[in-house]
Amino acid sequence: SFVAVVGGSTSLSTLTTDAAGTLVLNGVNTTAAQTYNETGSVSLNGSFNTNGTAFTINGPATLTGATTINAGAGSITFTRTVDGTFGLTANSTGLTTFNTTVGGTTGLTSLTTDAGGNATLKSVTTTGAQSYGDSTVTLNGTYTTTNSAFSISGNTVLGGNTVVTTGSGAVTFTGAVDGTKGLTVNSTGATNFNEEVTTASGLHQDDAAGLITFFKDVTVQGAGDT
Repeated sequence: SFVAVVGGSTSLSTLTTDAAGTLVLNGVNTTAAQTYNETGSVSLNGSFNTNGTAFTINGPATLTGATTINAGAGSITFTRTVDGTFGLTANSTGLTTFNTTVGGTTGLTSLTTDAGGNATLKSVTTTGAQSYGDSTVTLNGTYTTTNSAFSISGNTVLGGNTVVTTGSGAVTFTGAVDGTKGLTVNSTGATNFNEEVTTASGLHQDDAAGLITFFKDVTVQGAGDT
């Protein structure tokens, strides 16, 4: 366990841990990569800064406080689950990857990514908003908020069948939506598609009370509803 910030006065060059046990971190500053390999769990709280290099967690991650990762052009990778009743902000102009479910056991309060780069996500549950600022975001699975907004600022790629459920929260796809899979949006609030939408398996809206607005063309290349 690291009770206080690591590299708070003078940044370490790197921080690497091995593949056994659990780890507690309360903020880390390095000039190069951070790699955490614990198979038990890695607890995160605070700010993690890598000076434009990679941040990687290869075991399950638990948020014990509000957490921000600043990787610059470096990649951010969560290989296994992420849980915890706090918000997570992942800032990278490189590749941000969540290889498995976020908030599947304990929903996060929010999940935010910054502008630039690409993000890949597989199912996210939050009690608050989900906001993805990346140039391209690949979705696959279910994305659920509790009456809070879901928004993607860049283009969206459907890497698998995708369901977005937000209660009364708004759903906004600012960029184009493309993919060979289906998209279902469940919202009693406003749903906006600001650019072209192309799917091969259909586009569905299950909440009749919600208002859906298309600002550009919609193309369904296979069987499905619009």
